[in-house]
Amino acid sequence: MAPFQLFYLLLSLSVFAWAWLRGGHTERAGVAILVLAFLASFMMQPITLGQFRLGDAIVDLAVFIAMVWLALRRDRWWTLAAAAFGGLILIAHALMFLTPNLQEAHIRMDVASRWGIGVLMILCLGAGVVERWMAGEQPVSLRARWRRPERRPEHRTT
Repeated sequence: MAPFQLFYLLLSLSVFAWAWLRGGHTERAGVAILVLAFLASFMMQPITLGQFRLGDAIVDLAVFIAMVWLALRRDRWWTLAAAAFGGLILIAHALMFLTPNLQEAHIRMDVASRWGIGVLMILCLGAGVVERWMAGEQPVSLRARWRRPERRPEHRTT
Protein backbone atom coordinates (compact mmCIF):
# COMPACT_ATOMS: atom_id res chain seq x y z
CA MET A 1 0.00 0.00 0.00
CA ALA A 2 1.37 3.40 -0.99
CA PRO A 3 2.00 5.93 1.82
CA PHE A 4 -0.72 8.25 0.54
CA GLN A 5 -3.21 5.39 0.44
CA LEU A 6 -2.38 4.57 4.05
CA PHE A 7 -2.74 8.24 5.01
CA TYR A 8 -6.09 8.45 3.19
CA LEU A 9 -7.37 5.28 4.86
CA LEU A 10 -6.31 6.30 8.38
CA LEU A 11 -7.64 9.84 7.94
CA SER A 12 -10.96 8.52 6.65
CA LEU A 13 -11.39 5.99 9.44
CA SER A 14 -10.54 8.50 12.17
CA VAL A 15 -12.81 11.23 10.75
CA PHE A 16 -15.63 8.74 10.22
CA ALA A 17 -15.40 7.49 13.81
CA TRP A 18 -15.20 11.02 15.17
CA ALA A 19 -18.10 12.25 13.04
CA TRP A 20 -20.25 9.28 14.03
CA LEU A 21 -19.59 9.76 17.74
CA ARG A 22 -19.53 13.57 17.95
CA GLY A 23 -21.57 14.68 14.96
CA GLY A 24 -25.23 15.23 14.37
CA HIS A 25 -27.63 13.49 12.02
CA THR A 26 -26.15 15.28 9.02
CA GLU A 27 -22.63 14.16 9.87
CA ARG A 28 -23.81 10.60 10.45
CA ALA A 29 -25.57 10.64 7.08
CA GLY A 30 -22.33 11.87 5.50
CA VAL A 31 -20.41 9.01 7.10
CA ALA A 32 -22.99 6.52 5.84
CA ILE A 33 -22.82 7.93 2.30
CA LEU A 34 -19.03 7.80 2.17
CA VAL A 35 -18.73 4.33 3.73
CA LEU A 36 -21.36 2.95 1.34
CA ALA A 37 -19.49 4.55 -1.57
CA PHE A 38 -16.26 2.92 -0.40
CA LEU A 39 -17.92 -0.50 -0.27
CA ALA A 40 -19.75 0.00 -3.58
CA SER A 41 -16.52 0.98 -5.32
CA PHE A 42 -15.18 -2.55 -4.80
CA MET A 43 -18.22 -4.02 -6.51
CA MET A 44 -18.26 -1.47 -9.33
CA GLN A 45 -14.51 -1.32 -10.01
CA PRO A 46 -14.50 -4.06 -12.69
CA ILE A 47 -17.00 -2.11 -14.82
CA THR A 48 -15.04 -0.32 -17.53
CA LEU A 49 -15.67 1.23 -20.90
CA GLY A 50 -12.43 0.67 -22.77
CA GLN A 51 -9.88 2.06 -20.32
CA PHE A 52 -12.39 4.42 -18.70
CA ARG A 53 -13.38 3.39 -15.17
CA LEU A 54 -17.13 3.55 -15.58
CA GLY A 55 -17.88 1.83 -12.26
CA ASP A 56 -15.91 4.44 -10.31
CA ALA A 57 -17.70 7.21 -12.18
CA ILE A 58 -21.11 5.72 -11.33
CA VAL A 59 -20.22 5.49 -7.63
CA ASP A 60 -18.91 9.07 -7.63
CA LEU A 61 -22.07 10.26 -9.38
CA ALA A 62 -24.16 8.59 -6.67
CA VAL A 63 -22.05 10.27 -3.95
CA PHE A 64 -22.48 13.64 -5.68
CA ILE A 65 -26.25 13.22 -5.88
CA ALA A 66 -26.42 12.12 -2.23
CA MET A 67 -24.30 15.09 -1.08
CA VAL A 68 -26.41 17.55 -3.09
CA TRP A 69 -29.55 16.01 -1.58
CA LEU A 70 -28.02 16.29 1.89
CA ALA A 71 -27.03 19.90 1.25
CA LEU A 72 -30.55 20.80 0.14
CA ARG A 73 -32.23 19.02 3.05
CA ARG A 74 -29.96 20.05 5.94
CA ASP A 75 -28.60 23.35 7.21
CA ARG A 76 -24.88 22.53 7.31
CA TRP A 77 -22.31 24.34 5.18
CA TRP A 78 -19.95 21.39 4.88
CA THR A 79 -22.46 19.49 2.76
CA LEU A 80 -22.27 22.21 0.10
CA ALA A 81 -18.48 22.03 0.07
CA ALA A 82 -18.55 18.22 -0.09
CA ALA A 83 -21.03 18.38 -2.98
CA ALA A 84 -18.76 20.87 -4.77
CA PHE A 85 -15.79 18.52 -4.35
CA GLY A 86 -17.97 15.70 -5.65
CA GLY A 87 -18.65 17.85 -8.72
CA LEU A 88 -14.90 18.30 -9.23
CA ILE A 89 -14.46 14.54 -9.11
CA LEU A 90 -17.13 14.17 -11.80
CA ILE A 91 -15.31 16.76 -13.94
CA ALA A 92 -12.15 14.65 -13.60
CA HIS A 93 -14.12 11.61 -14.78
CA ALA A 94 -15.55 13.58 -17.71
CA LEU A 95 -12.09 14.75 -18.76
CA MET A 96 -10.81 11.18 -18.68
CA PHE A 97 -13.80 10.01 -20.73
CA LEU A 98 -13.15 12.69 -23.34
CA THR A 99 -9.39 12.06 -23.53
CA PRO A 100 -8.53 10.13 -26.70
CA ASN A 101 -5.95 7.34 -26.44
CA LEU A 102 -5.82 6.98 -22.68
CA GLN A 103 -2.39 6.03 -21.45
CA GLU A 104 -1.30 4.80 -18.04
CA ALA A 105 0.07 8.25 -17.14
CA HIS A 106 -3.38 9.76 -17.72
CA ILE A 107 -5.01 7.14 -15.51
CA ARG A 108 -2.46 7.74 -12.73
CA MET A 109 -3.11 11.50 -12.87
CA ASP A 110 -6.85 10.88 -12.74
CA VAL A 111 -6.61 8.61 -9.70
CA ALA A 112 -4.24 11.01 -7.92
CA SER A 113 -6.53 13.97 -8.50
CA ARG A 114 -9.59 12.06 -7.30
CA TRP A 115 -7.74 10.90 -4.17
CA GLY A 116 -6.69 14.47 -3.37
CA ILE A 117 -10.20 15.79 -3.83
CA GLY A 118 -11.50 12.88 -1.75
CA VAL A 119 -9.25 13.94 1.13
CA LEU A 120 -10.76 17.43 0.92
CA MET A 121 -14.25 15.91 1.07
CA ILE A 122 -13.30 13.95 4.22
CA LEU A 123 -11.83 17.09 5.78
CA CYS A 124 -15.11 18.93 5.09
CA LEU A 125 -16.92 16.28 7.11
CA GLY A 126 -14.41 16.71 9.94
CA ALA A 127 -14.78 20.50 9.80
CA GLY A 128 -18.54 20.06 10.12
CA VAL A 129 -18.01 18.20 13.39
CA VAL A 130 -15.64 20.95 14.60
CA GLU A 131 -18.26 23.57 13.72
CA ARG A 132 -20.91 21.69 15.70
CA TRP A 133 -18.56 21.45 18.69
CA MET A 134 -17.60 25.16 18.52
CA ALA A 135 -21.27 26.16 18.35
CA GLY A 136 -21.89 24.20 21.54
CA GLU A 137 -24.31 21.79 19.89
CA GLN A 138 -24.61 18.38 21.46
CA PRO A 139 -23.89 15.24 19.45
CA VAL A 140 -26.86 13.04 18.72
CA SER A 141 -27.65 10.39 21.26
CA LEU A 142 -28.59 6.82 20.59
CA ARG A 143 -32.22 7.62 21.38
CA ALA A 144 -32.39 10.56 18.98
CA ARG A 145 -34.78 10.44 16.05
CA TRP A 146 -33.44 9.87 12.55
CA ARG A 147 -36.35 11.51 10.82
CA ARG A 148 -37.80 14.95 11.09
CA PRO A 149 -40.47 15.45 13.72
CA GLU A 150 -43.96 15.62 12.34
CA ARG A 151 -45.48 19.05 12.30
CA ARG A 152 -48.75 19.45 14.04
CA PRO A 153 -51.27 21.81 12.48
CA GLU A 154 -51.58 25.07 14.30
CA HIS A 155 -54.94 25.79 15.88
CA ARG A 156 -56.21 29.21 14.98
CA THR A 157 -58.83 31.01 16.91
CA THR A 158 -60.97 33.46 15.02
